[in-house]
Amino acid sequence: MYKQNKKKEYVELSFLYFRYRNLFDYDYQKYGFFKNLICFICRISDYNLVRRIFEDLVKRNCFDEKRTEEGVKYLFNPYNLKYEKKISDTIIWD
Repeated sequence: MYKQNKKKEYVELSFLYFRYRNLFDYDYQKYGFFKNLICFICRISDYNLVRRIFEDLVKRNCFDEKRTEEGVKYLFNPYNLKYEKKISDTIIWD
């Protein structure tokens, strides 16, 4: 019972932090990126709990999935916005 309540708090805390940092602008990322953030935000090292927190966020439709040759990548998109790849402002001179 206690862990379930903590898990809900961790899910809400992670969601708020992801929105605050506007992770939508970070493009598609692997699960490891979000795992490290959740560990940092919630100060937990139990990877099973971290995975359950991430799965709860996926169930809430906070992420868009994209399957690539390397695996599955996730885009934090709780607003259901259409994603368009941004063009870099950097000019590379050869």
